[in-house]
Amino acid sequence: MIVEIRIFVPFLLWTACLWACTGPASENQTLFELIPAEQSGIFFSNNLKETALANILTYQYFYNGGGVAVGDVNNDGLMDLFFTGNMTSNKLYLNKGDLKFQDITLATGTAGREEHWTTGAVMVDINGNGLMDIYVCYSGNLPSDARRNQLFVNQGIDEQGIPYFEEMAKAYGIDDPGYSTSALFFDYDLDGDLDLMLLQHNPELYSNLDESNYRKRLQEHSPDMSSKLFKNNDGIFEDVTLEAGLSGTPLSYGLGGNVADVNGDGYPDIYIANDYSAPDYLYINNGNGTFSDRINEQIGHTSLYTMGMDIADFNNDGLLDIYTLDMLPEDNRRQKLLFSPENYDHFDLFVKVGLHHQYMRNMLQMNNGNGTFSEIGQLAGISNTDWSWTPLFADFNNSGKKDLFVSNGFLKDLTNLDFINNRKEYLQNQKVTQNGLIELIHTMPTTPLQNYIFENQGNLRFSNMANDWGLNQLSNSNGAVYVDLDNDGDLELVINNINQSAFLYKNNSRESQQSNFLQIELEGKNKNTLALGTKVTIYSDGQLQMQEQTLYKGYQGNVGPVLHFGLGDWKRIDSLIVNWPGGSSESIIHPEYNQRLVLSASNANTPAKEKICTSPKWISEPSISELAHSNIIFNDFNRQSQLMENLSAKGPVLIKADVNGDGLEDIFLGGGYGEAGKIFIQNKNGEFNKSNAFSEYNAEAVDVHAAFLDANGNGHLDLYIVRGGYHQFKSRDQKLRDELYINDGNGNFTKSTVGTIPEIFNSSSVVVPMDINNDGYTDLFIGGTYVPGRFPESDESYVLLNKGNGAFKMISGDEWPILSSLKRINDAVVTDINKDGSQELVIASEWAPIYILSSYGNRLENITDKLIDENFRGLWKCLLITDLNGDGQVELILGNHGLNSPYRASRKEPMQLHFADFDQNGSVDPILSYYIHGKRYPILSRDELAAQMYRKKAVFSSYGQYAEATLEDILTKAEIDKAEILEINTLETMLFILKNGKYIVSPLPYQVQMAPVKSVISLEGKPKALFFAGNSNYSRIKIGKIDGNYGILLKADDNFEYSYTSQYISGFRVNGDVNSTLNINGSLYIGIHNQPVAIYKPLE
Repeated sequence: MIVEIRIFVPFLLWTACLWACTGPASENQTLFELIPAEQSGIFFSNNLKETALANILTYQYFYNGGGVAVGDVNNDGLMDLFFTGNMTSNKLYLNKGDLKFQDITLATGTAGREEHWTTGAVMVDINGNGLMDIYVCYSGNLPSDARRNQLFVNQGIDEQGIPYFEEMAKAYGIDDPGYSTSALFFDYDLDGDLDLMLLQHNPELYSNLDESNYRKRLQEHSPDMSSKLFKNNDGIFEDVTLEAGLSGTPLSYGLGGNVADVNGDGYPDIYIANDYSAPDYLYINNGNGTFSDRINEQIGHTSLYTMGMDIADFNNDGLLDIYTLDMLPEDNRRQKLLFSPENYDHFDLFVKVGLHHQYMRNMLQMNNGNGTFSEIGQLAGISNTDWSWTPLFADFNNSGKKDLFVSNGFLKDLTNLDFINNRKEYLQNQKVTQNGLIELIHTMPTTPLQNYIFENQGNLRFSNMANDWGLNQLSNSNGAVYVDLDNDGDLELVINNINQSAFLYKNNSRESQQSNFLQIELEGKNKNTLALGTKVTIYSDGQLQMQEQTLYKGYQGNVGPVLHFGLGDWKRIDSLIVNWPGGSSESIIHPEYNQRLVLSASNANTPAKEKICTSPKWISEPSISELAHSNIIFNDFNRQSQLMENLSAKGPVLIKADVNGDGLEDIFLGGGYGEAGKIFIQNKNGEFNKSNAFSEYNAEAVDVHAAFLDANGNGHLDLYIVRGGYHQFKSRDQKLRDELYINDGNGNFTKSTVGTIPEIFNSSSVVVPMDINNDGYTDLFIGGTYVPGRFPESDESYVLLNKGNGAFKMISGDEWPILSSLKRINDAVVTDINKDGSQELVIASEWAPIYILSSYGNRLENITDKLIDENFRGLWKCLLITDLNGDGQVELILGNHGLNSPYRASRKEPMQLHFADFDQNGSVDPILSYYIHGKRYPILSRDELAAQMYRKKAVFSSYGQYAEATLEDILTKAEIDKAEILEINTLETMLFILKNGKYIVSPLPYQVQMAPVKSVISLEGKPKALFFAGNSNYSRIKIGKIDGNYGILLKADDNFEYSYTSQYISGFRVNGDVNSTLNINGSLYIGIHNQPVAIYKPLE
């Protein structure tokens, strides 16, 4: 194998004069430095001029901006730039070195047509002759001939180093007259030439479609509007969209796309990012010329107004992740001032017709390596970047971790709710004139914004460094690229702006930080000269970085073709592995730092090693017939709009015991609304069969919890079932009466006689058997929860004392005052936590601290302060108490809401919930608030406020006035004084370990915080392994699904520190809301809402 080390002249000059020419970096020097146009020679501005016929109201994508393409058009080793203008001429700039550029547009004939609306452009060596060509896309409200895309084919370079081009799109078959956004070139069939994925959009916006019309549109074919796949047949491109299995629907608003091998099988896959309600597509390459859309099965939810996107390995695990942009603002004011979807009927319609679960925010889909992605954009801190266009993952500070740039801005606030009202009033009440239309547009607010640049913190978290790194200019930015323009070993940023000069940011990483890097230039075979699809991985001391050569990313352009690796604190590179398209590979041992390696596919003669498939530690077993949960879900938000989640979506309860005395554990599966609970009897072969265990059963309520106990002292395990649910129930609804079923000893259960348990119609959630008064009989603690229709009001908890004859007596808060404070409970566990011989009851509840109650004497006593110093108040979901490390002391694990949502809570900035009947109409008015940028704001919008308390709408005459409103502005002092206030200061799932007699928090891997944890169980090992499950698939629209937990396995080392086991290694792929987990015979039985019970068996 021959490795060419090519260091360009500008690179040598930079190395020689880095310190001599520039001297030490200034203390005030930022990572990026904006280079003035007078210095760079880049005098380009994408200027728009609105008229009565050409404006944002006549063409929905009028403010979508232009793009930037990168490539070395004259083969001098310096990257050149091509800018597109929507209404202005495109510009080609030749890089002359030292960040100085020459405008060669006229000389090369690449300005584009005069009557045009240019969108994106990319550079590509389309004919494989080693010269970069330029493909330009057109759209707009123009005749089809004015929309025909252009291909400027490089014909060679003259003596002055100026390339000359010939427009040849028609000759290649890609002078497409559709509404094009941008282009992605790649070799999808691995035949050695480049094919084309053309992103397109419908120029009109569908509205008021019903189910049948949506389904009709999805089946239609519209080649001018749908994104299209072209196959390269010896230099002639042929449309193979439908034959390849791609959608041709006119419900298409393709603004972004990317091509990469997301499943690691060697074939490039396609992600299409669609605006509006049109679904995104994840087309997996089948390897036979066809694709299959797998987005519904691999990704739980997507962005709604998806714009630009990127695919990259952001967390250095060797797997390609997906990031899509949307338009959710970061600050409270713009969140309240701009439109945000809140219509549940529309949302449900989209899901029903197959448009997937779409929410208005950026999405970071972390690749789990097993055909699933966990969406963690809010956990990562990159979900809200306003009206965003170009996302680019790259290592901008050479730290060894990929940072993230996001371009941002929309020329005018089209979705400003006050403007929407003004527009509606104008169109309804006035005669529309050209002058009137222009005047209306001028009333639209203009809000220039900063771009974002996030530093990768290395723990699935990012921090916005725009101000610190020098990107503090206000603009309306669209297309952007990263590229090392001066060949100094760090990446510059180039950004196309509307009505403002383009930005060129010089990167000072090498000068200011003396950072290290490695760059890879790839030379492909056949006509894929840039080796698109090649994967390069570098390794050092158990760490890795991986990149795939895929240039067409971000928005309406392409990045530079040289792969750039920052090396951070790596002491050396152990090895470099290149996997070329088609199956060959090569490796380099200990390549040197701070150089550009040129690697050629023609020198790679080693077949690629077959992918080593790691055997999973757990495998899925077939489900058991009828061991499945079923629940009729009501839309609780129609009843109470300010719920945090749909409270009717509860269950299943799943518990185990030997009910027939044969020494084998059997299963009780609680029923949902309209379904009876079931008993499954285990036989000696470990198989389960449903038993007709119940002579009668009330299926009109939901089984929310249950426990086996010997209620009457006859040695047989009876069954107590907590009946609850939200649904259409009322406070004190008779259907909420709990039931006690008496076991005949053979596993047959009969409802207890009247008077055995009191007739109580509280809303309850938990039952825990324990001898509370130490009389030798098993009593019951019953935990109270939310009153149906009156969230967040909660019924109190109570105790049922066993009289010793199988009958029970109720003890309420009137007798034991501590019971009155125990509300909104999700879980409770009995243990002897302090080894004093008496039982403790540990309680997990929402909007409350952790409670530890001891059964001293004949009642419960709160001893929490004796064991936990800090007052952790959370939305506690579940509990596990066990000795994890075998030291004789039990640890506490409490499941919480997690950190992957908009909610934020800390000691300094707690989240609060005020509630009362503020408008005195008999209903409860909850107002949730949390901190944004250091100030606490209510989450509800002005429209939601009006729906909740209509008279409050008059307090705020406009959305603009409401946008800055705090709780104190919404409620009067008297209303606040009468409100009950709930508060939390943490959302993290926590592990508590005992040290010096007190429980303290021990850190858990961040993956645990990806979703609410509703079930946790320990597994064999020393220390014991932990399995976490949960999710929240039924949250309100503005929160969205939180579904990134597919079953998380943690293992601890000898130092009792837990680490995350990757999904493809653990083997878990549990979809849905998990509420219970059992370990039976070493296998896990996982209770999932409205699904069969999942069963996983260990292989180790």
